Amino acid sequence: MRAEIVPNAARYHTAGRGLTGPEPGRSQAPYWVTTVAEARKDVDEDAARKVDIIKIWVDDRDHTVTKLSPELYGAAIDEAHRHHLRTIAHIFTLEDAKGMLRAGIDNFAHSVRDKDVDDEYIKLIKAKSSFIVDPNLPDRGVRVDRSWLRDSMTAAEFQKVQADSKDDPKEQQFFGIQCRNLTRVNKEGIKVALGSDGPIPWRAHEQIADMAGCGMTPAEVIVASTRNAAALIGITDTGTIAARKTADFLVLDANPLDDITNTRRINAVYLRGAQVDRVGLKARWTSATSSR
Repeated sequence: MRAEIVPNAARYHTAGRGLTGPEPGRSQAPYWVTTVAEARKDVDEDAARKVDIIKIWVDDRDHTVTKLSPELYGAAIDEAHRHHLRTIAHIFTLEDAKGMLRAGIDNFAHSVRDKDVDDEYIKLIKAKSSFIVDPNLPDRGVRVDRSWLRDSMTAAEFQKVQADSKDDPKEQQFFGIQCRNLTRVNKEGIKVALGSDGPIPWRAHEQIADMAGCGMTPAEVIVASTRNAAALIGITDTGTIAARKTADFLVLDANPLDDITNTRRINAVYLRGAQVDRVGLKARWTSATSSR
């Protein structure tokens, strides 16, 4: 699948089956790990499938499950590095983030979400020159105007999408912690990458607007979305416009350096040097959804 080139489609990279503690009631797509031997065996199996990165979940899901212990995630990180594979962690708490940094984790998917990060955390990250943080900011909990999506979906779909955006004080508080942490990380000169969570096609556009709202300049956000994002997943032939790199880029009708939301004003999309048939894709999508 990695070597397959699909016209009008992005490339596909995978972390395979990640590693987590047992999570009854949730998917068993990731490995449920309870011993060091299991952790090493599971990483070995992923490595044999030639995955691009090893993902590890260290989260008690709001005190409902037993999360991976330092002994278990330490073994997984060590085994991944033995296979020359990078590791990325889904974390929640500041304490777990520090533990994983000490254990040698290479990147974070999500940033610290339970409290503001401290000097020790910053010091641990700065000790790793190649470390990249994917803040993966949550919904701001503030109603936003999504009229820019109107032409991309049916009227019924748009009505639902707009109705889903609402004010939520609890979400605002949750967002505030992560926004402050992004501000601190960026101010400290630590690399940041764009990454959205879940199957929301337009989430990246809202994410970059939120990143700018947390103090990143439009130029910093663009670098995070292109060069740093490519570096995080280990792709070397894209992410910047340069000789002998793949020509993957957008043509916009307005300058995103003036306003980062101008990334929504897309004139054309190019993948591997060929213009994507956006009109044709939209027509096929409309036909598929109307025939359901």
